[in-house]
This record gives sequence, structure tokens and C-alpha cells, in this order.
Amino acid sequence: MKKYILLGLFIIFAALTNVARAQIFLGEAFVGYNICQVDGDQIMGYFKKGVNIGVGVITPIWTKDNFSLELSLEVLYNQKGAKQGKKYSDGQIDSITGITITGAYNLSLNYGEVPVMLYFTDKKLVSAGIGVSYARLMQVKEYEHGIDTHVTATSGEFKRDEFNILADVKLRVYKRFKLGFRYSYSLTPIRTREYFNVQHESLGTFKQYNNMFTFRLTYVFNEKLEDLVREEYRYTGDNPKFHDRKLERQRKRMARQQAREERRRNR
Repeated sequence: MKKYILLGLFIIFAALTNVARAQIFLGEAFVGYNICQVDGDQIMGYFKKGVNIGVGVITPIWTKDNFSLELSLEVLYNQKGAKQGKKYSDGQIDSITGITITGAYNLSLNYGEVPVMLYFTDKKLVSAGIGVSYARLMQVKEYEHGIDTHVTATSGEFKRDEFNILADVKLRVYKRFKLGFRYSYSLTPIRTREYFNVQHESLGTFKQYNNMFTFRLTYVFNEKLEDLVREEYRYTGDNPKFHDRKLERQRKRMARQQAREERRRNR
């Protein structure tokens, strides 16, 4: 499944370079770093790390003055999960399974994900967005107390389909490069599991949800740089309108200073 997702990413990326001629759609490429946890798994903390890579297209659906609404579609390879180091060092043995209880846990969930986002963009510099995504579970690796549980994506413990809600902020840092911050949370549970203590007494049955923050670098590979130059000219001191305002502020400051000096001389 993974090779088909990667092949699809390559095909979409190649197609976007052809779409560039239309200038209605802008192609994007992403590389990011995830910090994750799974709510409902009796483990606290964003200790699991992963990657977020993919491509997408974005197009404006409404523009007025300096603002615009943009719709984006992405295709991502997204790594999620949970992790906990050893909690117990007394070497206690589980009387039923014979496993040494350490408390160590490591869950890796690899998804192919398709987010749809709506962005509000100010002056082509800052964007804030919200959206939803559909994700398909491709691979699972789970270790409890350092032992492989042999759970797979198709063995039935985890749901193959996942739906998420997302919130995103991104800032242009240099020409076509943007830095972004994204939060996502599962709308549907990824698994339902019953937990037990060391005496094998039930702690209850819990629904589990992916909970993740992502830091991403975005490259917009067919955006016209001359458009960005014109925008920067409009909103920086190189614009004559801003230059005149600066001169007017300096004139008023000098007038106030002269008035203060005149009052001192008259005392």
C-alpha cells in the first residue's frame, strides 16, 4: 500500500507542474515534523515523533482588497502514534503472560491522508485555515513492555479509516517558502480497547484518538515572484505613500521638539 501512496504523490506532483501554466492553481510541496500522542491509551505526553510529507494544490475562491479565501487539497504520508519509556525497573513478571513489566510502550501508525483546507490569507503573507481530512491506515507497529504485539493494519484491532479536524497557521518567510503550524485531532476513534492493571483487574474500556501537532515547511513551486514583489512594494516603506507618511511623522516630531525648546527658553 505504501508504494502506491508514494507513486500517487509522485504523479500528483508531476501533474501540478503542468497545471502551473493556468496560474489559477498553485502547487505546494510539504515536509514536516509531527509530535503525537493517542488519547485514551493510559499514556500522557507528546513523546512520539513522525514525519509529514506530501504535495497539494491551492486556489483562491474569493478575493477582496488585501485578503483572500483559498481552498486547498493535499495528499500526505503522515506518521502518528504514541510512546512511553520504561516506568518500572523492579523486574516484576506478569504471572499469566510471563512478560517482564517495564511500562515501555511504542505505537507507530502510518497513514495516507487527504486534507481539505479553507484558508484566510492576509496580504499573501499570513494564512489561517481550518479543515477536515480522511486518512487510511497503511501500517502499524506496536510494542508493549518491549515485546511486539504483532498487530497489523489489517488484523482488525485498529480501524482502517480515520477522519480528522485540522487547524493551521502559516507564514511566508522567504519568497515561495512558508513555515506552518498545524493541529489535528481524530473525529472518529482509531481503536477501542480494554485495559487491565498488573493484577489483571479491568480498568475500563476506552476509545482512542490521534492527537497531533505538526511543524511544516511549505514550498509553493509555481507562484509568480513578481506578484510577491508588487505586494511587498505596496506594504513596505518603498511605497511613496508610506514614505510620505514617514516624512510627516518626522516633521511633527521635529515641531514638537522645537516647541519644547521654545518653552524652555521662555522660562
